[in-house]
Amino acid sequence: MMLKGKTAAKGSTMGGCAKLTPTLPVRGAGLKRRQTVVVESSRKELLDSRLYRRTVADHEYWENYLTTDRYFKNMLSLPSSRIIRALSGPLASVALTSALVCTYETLRSQGVVPAEFPSILMPNNTPLQLTSFAVSLLLVFRTNQSYDRWWEARKIWGGVLNRVRDIVTQTVVFIPEDEKELRIAMRNWTIAFTRTLEAHLQGKLVSRDLKSNLENVLSPKELDMVMNSQHKVVKSISMIGEVANQASINSIERMMIMQNVQCFYDMLGMCERIMRTPMPLPYTRHTSRFLFVFNNALPFALYPAFGWGCIPLSVGVSALLLGIDEIGVQIEEPFGVHHLDPLCGRCETDARAIIADQPAVASYVRELRDPAGRIAERSMPAEAK
Repeated sequence: MMLKGKTAAKGSTMGGCAKLTPTLPVRGAGLKRRQTVVVESSRKELLDSRLYRRTVADHEYWENYLTTDRYFKNMLSLPSSRIIRALSGPLASVALTSALVCTYETLRSQGVVPAEFPSILMPNNTPLQLTSFAVSLLLVFRTNQSYDRWWEARKIWGGVLNRVRDIVTQTVVFIPEDEKELRIAMRNWTIAFTRTLEAHLQGKLVSRDLKSNLENVLSPKELDMVMNSQHKVVKSISMIGEVANQASINSIERMMIMQNVQCFYDMLGMCERIMRTPMPLPYTRHTSRFLFVFNNALPFALYPAFGWGCIPLSVGVSALLLGIDEIGVQIEEPFGVHHLDPLCGRCETDARAIIADQPAVASYVRELRDPAGRIAERSMPAEAK
């Protein structure tokens, strides 16, 4: 007799032959696989939607943002809202509960349901009134804490941009012109730091893969060093420190550069603290459960006043409350929402410009000096004279 599927030896041998136990297909395995596919598809859509929440403001953005017709524009775009689409499951649950309540109470009022069946409506709205303030507190705390994490992440990356400009400026000021290779190395590894930090924080949500971003920055040998390292960000920072260590600069200049290296490590640590420490899980779970129960209880209180109209009303109120919670959840992990690619591009552009402009800047300053080595007199503010 042939057995389908995998077999495994189990128990003691009998007559020199191992006892074989067939591994039969589990009933419902196909359903589980389909459910897994649906969950993975939903998760992928949710992650992809974070790409559309990335914003880098410029003058044109603010001109469009500050218009008074934004209310109408945002209402017209409501059907395509990714926040609402992400809440389709909970909202469908509220709609189903509302429909069941309306159907049962309608049949009961028409005598279709036996008279001994009790009404399932709330006698008054007291339960919702007593808990509505708690819903407000939970949502306010969620959004405030999530925004603090989002804003802190943005401040950290603003500091990264400032430190990149600072350390590259120190490079052209401190490292002698005849050590051009070290200047270029410092610039390239500083750019590599920003790109590796971006990839480290965004993972699969990065705009371009790390190797593509660094191909035009590092040599093939340097690129292999980064890609094969255990921690790519730490590797880049270590290379910056080693370049400063071997450059022909004095101890004070080296100390100033190493202060920026220390800041890079601090910024890495701050970013990892945000990324690896979400809000307490019990709080997140309790908020989700509280909102689910509260929203599904709405039709039991709204039906006496609105009848079948409680279905759209319950769904609409639930969409507003769940939307606030969903926004808080989305920005709780800020690095998937922040548009880091333009910030890294700004770092690279400024670093290259500082290195490229240095000969012209140095030539200009030399022209200000007379043959005796004195700085040419320049106009000074009245209060400085």
